[in-house]
Amino acid sequence: MLKRLRAKHPIGFCVLSEVLFLGSLLLASYLIVFALVLFGVDLERVDSYFLSAVQEAVGMVVALVILGRTGKMYLLRRRGSGFFNGLLVGMYPLVLIGYSLYTKLMFGMPEDGQLQPAFSIFSFFLSMALVGVAEEFIFRGVIAQSLLERFGTGRAGVWKACLLSGLLFGAAHLTNLLSSAPFGVLMQCVFAASLGTLFAAIYFRTGNLWVTVFLHGAMDIASMLVGGLYGTEDVAESISGYDASMMLSILIYLIPTLFLLRKKKIGEVALYFGRDCAQAAAPAPEENGERLR
Repeated sequence: MLKRLRAKHPIGFCVLSEVLFLGSLLLASYLIVFALVLFGVDLERVDSYFLSAVQEAVGMVVALVILGRTGKMYLLRRRGSGFFNGLLVGMYPLVLIGYSLYTKLMFGMPEDGQLQPAFSIFSFFLSMALVGVAEEFIFRGVIAQSLLERFGTGRAGVWKACLLSGLLFGAAHLTNLLSSAPFGVLMQCVFAASLGTLFAAIYFRTGNLWVTVFLHGAMDIASMLVGGLYGTEDVAESISGYDASMMLSILIYLIPTLFLLRKKKIGEVALYFGRDCAQAAAPAPEENGERLR
């Protein structure tokens, strides 16, 4: 059913995939809390990053199921330009990640802070890494890929796929309204939509999903490093603190997207995805008046 929906109604398929993914995260969080309460576990003592890691693992499985049911598991094995060459294409966010890590390590660490227990630190890194895996599988591997096959590898088609997948990525963060201040969540949605557009461009230019998985996970680790190591703030508190300056992310991420998708380089998208788009555009045998025997 998913494969047929993807072929006939790709935009509807993308929306449904996002709903299934987000629904699985929400359901997993409720089931985890219910199980802990059932077994008499004090929720105050449960590490929030560990719970998040379990939740993201569930989301990753859902994304894998969708990829498998639509015949797209090969995307996880596709080398494209190669991982390290792909990081060169994604050098701009990589530099931002490096700068963020430098400033936090040199100037952002609390002077009298005490490191979290080893398990909590491990849970933090695991959770942030799994966010990168799960969200890139669904938003680039499923959604951006489906939109590109719908719109084609021409310049207009690539831009439509990048922008629409970015908007869907931004909209997904509205679920944080359950735990964070509304204005902060709105600013996060703007930030995420811009970043999602850039990540889609990097994915299309490299043909390697693991490049954006790495960049996404590293960016999340860098942004929450102090809180993860010292427990000074959690993700919900960080989102609540976002202000109107986040609007600058539209320029910060869309300008390098313009550079990546410039006319001279747009042909590289067809190099990695041309066959996928051709197969998606080819009519089924029944549509050619043929019958399968």
